[in-house]
Amino acid sequence: MKTTIYQQAKIELKEIAKNAKIQFPKDKPAQRMIINDNCYYLAKDYNLSNYQKNLLENYSCKLHPKK
Repeated sequence: MKTTIYQQAKIELKEIAKNAKIQFPKDKPAQRMIINDNCYYLAKDYNLSNYQKNLLENYSCKLHPKK
């Protein structure tokens, strides 16, 4: 099964979130900033539609560290 552009962006964002949590284990605002910034850049790099960008932004919220 072929992976869509949105799925590729989602996988990449998940890896970025994982690395951010390893790199800054106690700095939750930094983790959120890295996830959100990369979400924005991935949407631009992959040229996602507004709908796909919105889906990716919603997914990024699920990757944020818990309080």
